[in-house]
Amino acid sequence: MVRLFALRHAPVDAAGICYGQVDVPTLLTPDEVARYAVAVLEDFVPGTVWSSDAARCRLPGLEVSSRFGIDCHVDHRVREMSYGQWEGKPWDDLDREAVDYWMEDWMQRSPPGGETLRDMEARIGQWWEDLAPGDHLLLAHAGVIHVLNVLSGAQTWDETMSNRLDYLAVARFERP
Repeated sequence: MVRLFALRHAPVDAAGICYGQVDVPTLLTPDEVARYAVAVLEDFVPGTVWSSDAARCRLPGLEVSSRFGIDCHVDHRVREMSYGQWEGKPWDDLDREAVDYWMEDWMQRSPPGGETLRDMEARIGQWWEDLAPGDHLLLAHAGVIHVLNVLSGAQTWDETMSNRLDYLAVARFERP
């Protein structure tokens, strides 16, 4: 049995910016996030901590793993979606027609130079399938947790995308 708790990263200092895979500063320190994570997990003690390579997940992941005395595995497969040429730019500065075109078929189309949702789903799906039995904690991005909702069968795409995922929200997933 695989048990996974996924914790979305702390709030970021990037209001109005399309940041995707770009490293942006968080409004909490890795230590503050680690203290929160340990408290919210209650009796759950992960055997492994995972994170994407983005500092907003990686640094708290290393801090949490240190508190539990276990390994933190940084894995590029659990990165946020790539928005390609849009990354780091204010949403208001993006070509409105290009954004609208993408949103007309957001599962199959990609932002210019970015990845499709199906590509993201495939890479996260491979990570999910590769998880060994045991208890895991993932420091993650909203997009990754939405994908896990779908891959685990917990929600459909329409359901998960209609639910806002707050910063520091926790989701739980299981796989036999």
